[in-house]
Amino acid sequence: MARFLTEKMQVIRPLLPDATRPFWSVMIPTYKPRADYLEETLKSVLQQDPGPGQMQIEVVDDGSPNGAPVELVRRLADDRVSVHREPANNGLAGIWNRCIERARGEWVHILHQDDIVLPGFYDHLYRGIGCNPQAGMAFCRFAISDANGHWKELAPLERSTPGVLDGWLERVATDCRVQCPAVVVRRATYEQLGGFRADLVSVLDIEMWVRIAANFPVFYEPQILAFFRRHGTNQSVMDERTGANMQDMARAIEVWKDYFPAHCREQLEQQSRRYWSGIALMLAQIFFSNEDVVACTSQLRAAKTLWNHGRHRSRRLRLEAKVLLHRVLGERAISAMREVRRRIRPA
Repeated sequence: MARFLTEKMQVIRPLLPDATRPFWSVMIPTYKPRADYLEETLKSVLQQDPGPGQMQIEVVDDGSPNGAPVELVRRLADDRVSVHREPANNGLAGIWNRCIERARGEWVHILHQDDIVLPGFYDHLYRGIGCNPQAGMAFCRFAISDANGHWKELAPLERSTPGVLDGWLERVATDCRVQCPAVVVRRATYEQLGGFRADLVSVLDIEMWVRIAANFPVFYEPQILAFFRRHGTNQSVMDERTGANMQDMARAIEVWKDYFPAHCREQLEQQSRRYWSGIALMLAQIFFSNEDVVACTSQLRAAKTLWNHGRHRSRRLRLEAKVLLHRVLGERAISAMREVRRRIRPA
């Protein structure tokens, strides 16, 4: 097994032996949570609660200015859900690692304050883990919803039946295939590989899934049992506007290329860079179409950092030319040029 622990990865210390240890730790990190979203999140877990002997449920607040959401938690769950408040803000990697440290269960589920697990999530993954004790991580197929909880997109189907995934390292490193609410990780996996990297700010979760895939089998449940809520105050959405997500991805690829087997390392690194550069170009085009030139430019810079060859370079240069025209001539001139092209295009 590769040696991954570096100064950028927090050491996760093993727990003392405890015969009363629960199977699950559902850890919910919060920071200035929206009350209605957090209520939905908590209810989705409590509806599946097998009891404190089998499941630890804890809200871990990352120093919210107005305090931890104690009243909301007490109203919903009385003392069934514990609340811990950090004295200062730790940042994303810091609070996720605090969740792992505080987790007493054998398996850890870091469930974000605005995401949902559907009925059967814990039961299905429990059965799958039991049949595949060598797995270091397990996840289910998931949906992506809008701010109001309406499903907008489904994750790819990795396999049609529950089981350990073949070729998962290549897939998870070269595509966007997993979201946090769908994932549970054996605490011993974190103990062996370390916590989330403090030098990554946007794609630290993906780096972790790649790191785990390089070391452990990963179990997959094909039923849709979780959904990731995408809305304007998501950190991931804000990072898209600044380009921080894809600049962070370039740093992450530099890290995880060393996780690949030597015989295919260069191929997988290039495949990963091409894929994520394509995502950056797609986001840039969407931002340009919405007349958000600043966000478009941020993603174009990230695309260049990731992969600046062939069709990707040509696409970037064409869009950069449009951005330049937009700045010089304004949107009305660009719209007029589009209309001229439409009129002269052969029927």
